[in-house]
Amino acid sequence: MDENTKEVERRVEQMNLEQREHLKALIYELVRCYEEGGKHCAVLIFGTADEGIENFLTMNCTTMEAGNMLLAANDFIGYLNTKDAPPKEKFN
Repeated sequence: MDENTKEVERRVEQMNLEQREHLKALIYELVRCYEEGGKHCAVLIFGTADEGIENFLTMNCTTMEAGNMLLAANDFIGYLNTKDAPPKEKFN
């Protein structure tokens, strides 16, 4: 067994049930990107909140398609962050 496999097993063993279920759902979505002839794709961004992006991976898409997905994700996150906000007239 290689060191990466051992490290993954060690980390998974330390997870609680909720974290393991979340990881299982994530892996399922990633595996869908490898289906032959499938259209599922993913953009993974790795980093820290403090230091920013450390790595960027695409799965089953070009960088142009990844860019379009990121634009859509930006709009979606913006929507999530403001959907419960009071109307801007109530600011100031």
